[in-house]
Amino acid sequence: MDVMQFPRMVVSSRDGWDLVARERPPMDWLFRRLVLPMSLLPPLMILLASGGVGARVFPDAGFGNWLIAAVLFFVAEHFSVPIMANSIRQASMAKDGSSRLEDAYTVAAIAPVPLWLSSLAVVFGSAWFVVLVGLVALGASAMLIRHGVDRLLGIDEDVEASEVAMQVTSFGVLTWLVLLAVAGGAVTLL
Repeated sequence: MDVMQFPRMVVSSRDGWDLVARERPPMDWLFRRLVLPMSLLPPLMILLASGGVGARVFPDAGFGNWLIAAVLFFVAEHFSVPIMANSIRQASMAKDGSSRLEDAYTVAAIAPVPLWLSSLAVVFGSAWFVVLVGLVALGASAMLIRHGVDRLLGIDEDVEASEVAMQVTSFGVLTWLVLLAVAGGAVTLL
């Protein structure tokens, strides 16, 4: 898998996705090479935020709170990817698409890449910029889900592929909000 293909994968069901469909990377490879390294970014940025933008937004939070938030976020991320894979698989099977967990996991592993990368916006130190980049990343993730459903799950009908993508994206947004609530709760409540 070529990371340089990701921008094209957001706007196309073919560019980059053809390579993924041809290679069919195993789930353990995706976890080691994509999910694990990318999922380290948000916890690291949470820790970085403790001395910058986060300290301005949550001035009473100590470093221990930020550390707990980072660890909880990291753990929650690793629960969310297989949960998303299963929801993608269930939605796909409901529309007579692929029932292979590997295909669903591939979409679930690729879709959050923009969200993981959006955590780098913390470096710029502006809460508004972080929110704006996060919203753009959410849109890019939704497009990755749409194109991944189209290319990897074998749902040929456009309307049905869009329905699956919308269902999965809605669940994904809810999942991401839960992840943010876990981190925010750890920072503010502990």
